[in-house]
Amino acid sequence: MNRDKYVIECWAKLYSRLSGSTYALADWPDKDSSKEAIDAIYQDDSGITVLGIEHTLIQPFKDEKADTVRFTETLAALENHPDLIQKGYLVEVSQPVGAVQKGVDWAQVRGEQLRQLKTVLPTLKGEGHRCVTVKVKGWSFELLVSKLRIDPANPGKVLVGRTWPGDPGPELIVKALEDKVPKLAAFVRGKRILLLEKDAIAGTIEQQFRRLPHDSNASSLLQRIDEVWTTNTVSLETDGVIFTNQLWPDLRAHTCSLNLRTGSFWQKAH
Repeated sequence: MNRDKYVIECWAKLYSRLSGSTYALADWPDKDSSKEAIDAIYQDDSGITVLGIEHTLIQPFKDEKADTVRFTETLAALENHPDLIQKGYLVEVSQPVGAVQKGVDWAQVRGEQLRQLKTVLPTLKGEGHRCVTVKVKGWSFELLVSKLRIDPANPGKVLVGRTWPGDPGPELIVKALEDKVPKLAAFVRGKRILLLEKDAIAGTIEQQFRRLPHDSNASSLLQRIDEVWTTNTVSLETDGVIFTNQLWPDLRAHTCSLNLRTGSFWQKAH
């Protein structure tokens, strides 16, 4: 099954538990790519169409997916590299989001990172932090390196990550509204729900949504639909757990989760 459809079906099960109703999938209207159709239509127990759902993925920052690919092919490939492990130490290395620019040779970046880290790490005799500048063909960026003493008998670990840039502005949410609301608003047979997915650990859609401009554009778009929800799917594949939180019309009016494997339902008290 297409992953977007899988997310919608999982979320619909959670929404059913939250509302105390049973919703069954009636159709995937967007299967006809020649039409501007919403993603999913659901019916209640009586067979009456009650929900129209449009889904979209919201990145934690602009171009997150592209940056993830570049990170995976550069610093991420050096996690627990045998040439970098320091016995008795936990080493953490981070590179800034957006550090590896388009057109840069990823293999060359990775090789230069390895070469410089091999040189620097032994010089950090005790615990310490160091910024390491990586230069590749006229482009440079800094790695933040930290070294923490652990059990002397421990063979050592090297963990890598990205320096989080902080929550972006509302631009990604505004674009989602502009792209998705028009076709969702055309659904008139039931409640119109816009589902915004977050599949990364970092960042929060809630903070992005809070920063929506108080102007006629955002307001008029929201008024054309009934509800906006965010769903956090970072644990969906690994643990079978899906989270949801209402964004509009009442921010955080409902925060809950469902373990799809055990059926365990949790809702935050308000």
